[in-house]
Amino acid sequence: MSETYRPVVNHLTRVILKLIDEPVPYEVVAPSEQLPPTAASVRRFGESLSRRAERVAAMMEALEARGFTFKFAKDRVFADSTEMEAQDAKRYLLSQGYEDTEFQVLLEYARKWDTL
Repeated sequence: MSETYRPVVNHLTRVILKLIDEPVPYEVVAPSEQLPPTAASVRRFGESLSRRAERVAAMMEALEARGFTFKFAKDRVFADSTEMEAQDAKRYLLSQGYEDTEFQVLLEYARKWDTL
């Protein structure tokens, strides 16, 4: 019996969720070099970080409902799926009210060989 080989492609959709806005909004703490930071400006900075963390957590919940799994690295959360295509993930997050500047979507392919 002769074996026939066919290429099989597996994909990984990765959504990168940034915990800190880039660039980091340090101007909230010290609007200029001439003005020293104040307790109120530090609180405003903390509030902006808190709002960002809440947005990321809400995106995680939305993606988790679609079967994504999560990893953490440095100041980012990686949401991974082998089920949802990258464009579908982007459309889904946009339809949930998130801006495309709040996340980045990557698609990775891995070629495998299968026998028939």
